[in-house]
Amino acid sequence: MTDANIQHPDPGSARHALKEPRLSDVTIIRSLFDERDDMHGIRCPRCEWRPSAASRWSCIAADAPEPDFNGCGTIWNTFATSGRCPGCQHQWQWTSCLRCAEWSPHVDWYEREGRE
Repeated sequence: MTDANIQHPDPGSARHALKEPRLSDVTIIRSLFDERDDMHGIRCPRCEWRPSAASRWSCIAADAPEPDFNGCGTIWNTFATSGRCPGCQHQWQWTSCLRCAEWSPHVDWYEREGRE
């Protein structure tokens, strides 16, 4: 991302503590979306929660149904990159819901025309 603002949070920050406290160097990628924008056409296929542009996921493979790989710890909005981590370029096939904590295939989050 050419316009990314990269920050290194202190270990006590809420995002860092919720994601992986053992990582000492976590990268946060700010989305190019306006953080107030709704991510139109995207919703959890399990509970129908809709993320906002301010929602963030992390590249940490613990408990993920992904094939084994070493996550890099980058924090970003997975829908801004269609599931590709901007830190290590891993293409996530699964996405966890920040509301219900269930995993679903990343492609299932995108609503299809004619479906509400």
